[in-house]
Amino acid sequence: MRISQNDRLQKYLASLDELRTEKAELESRLEKINQALAGSPASGRGGRGRRPGRRAGGGGRRRNGLSLRSAVVQVTKNRPLAKAEILEAVRKLGYKFATKDPMNSLNAMLYAPANKFRNQDGKFSPK
Repeated sequence: MRISQNDRLQKYLASLDELRTEKAELESRLEKINQALAGSPASGRGGRGRRPGRRAGGGGRRRNGLSLRSAVVQVTKNRPLAKAEILEAVRKLGYKFATKDPMNSLNAMLYAPANKFRNQDGKFSPK
């Protein structure tokens, strides 16, 4: 038994109508969910609670009084230092790293193409 081209077209159009109806229902439901969440404390909108997964007291990126580059220039201006010494001195200045691997950040800065540091036998100083 063969389905005629007209029957296939009718099934296709009926399927499209069903999809459009389902889409409209889902959009309506999503709008209701968004309205309900807009007033909830966890939404970050309208409420006063903090969002899940965020640290209390602000969050986001740590702020330092000076950049990592400036801190490194400051600690190496009097004498060249090895990377571990630079890292320790920068931390003593009060620079806070936002990463779990601060040496990686230091390496990226020291070896960047726009490098402002001279490397002599593994000790760095400003150019």
